[in-house]
Amino acid sequence: MKEARKKHWRPDDTFHNIIDGEFKGVRRVNDALKKLGVKLGDKIVTSRDKDMRELVNVLRRDTMPDGFEQWQLPIVLGGGNRPVMSFITVGNANAEVPQHRHRDDCLFRIVISGSLHFRDLELFPGDWMYVPTGQPYAFRAGKLGVVVMHVYNGGGLYPETSK
Repeated sequence: MKEARKKHWRPDDTFHNIIDGEFKGVRRVNDALKKLGVKLGDKIVTSRDKDMRELVNVLRRDTMPDGFEQWQLPIVLGGGNRPVMSFITVGNANAEVPQHRHRDDCLFRIVISGSLHFRDLELFPGDWMYVPTGQPYAFRAGKLGVVVMHVYNGGGLYPETSK
């Protein structure tokens, strides 16, 4: 079963789908804030503030391959036609994300703890990777697992400039 799930897993990129004029991921954050009665407003907030742990748990995603957990963070940067949404992903030791691509999103991933194997590289805390829209990739958590933060921004940041 695990092998079958690994082979057939695909990323859930639906958070950039538009529903009634609003991005699904933005709506998801707004619904979670409303459900818990949390107002972010014009104040500085931290992950240690009252209600933040519960808020992040409400924003947990259940679409990851075996050995990984993921949470959408309750902060949406930018807005307009392409909001930037942030996530924390925790991978168990040696857990693998099979080759996949993001159909409509580029992403920027930063290793926070542990390590991440990409191709012949091992990325450690502070290392990062940028994945352009549509580029296939896979990775594996290191022997002690991995925690990464990543942000998605659809459409790519660097359009091809070669002529």
